[in-house]
Amino acid sequence: MPQMAPIMWLPLFLFFLLLIYLLTSYLFFISPINSTDQMTLYSTQSQLNWKW
Repeated sequence: MPQMAPIMWLPLFLFFLLLIYLLTSYLFFISPINSTDQMTLYSTQSQLNWKW
């Protein structure tokens, strides 16, 4: 397998990063919609309180 130039594998690497980002976004932001709005709001407030 010939060694590819950085200009060739860099876009592929960025594409995989984007794919992983979209997957994690789906798991963390779309899945909670299945629960009640009150529970989602409580989780969001808990995370904000934890950060502060």
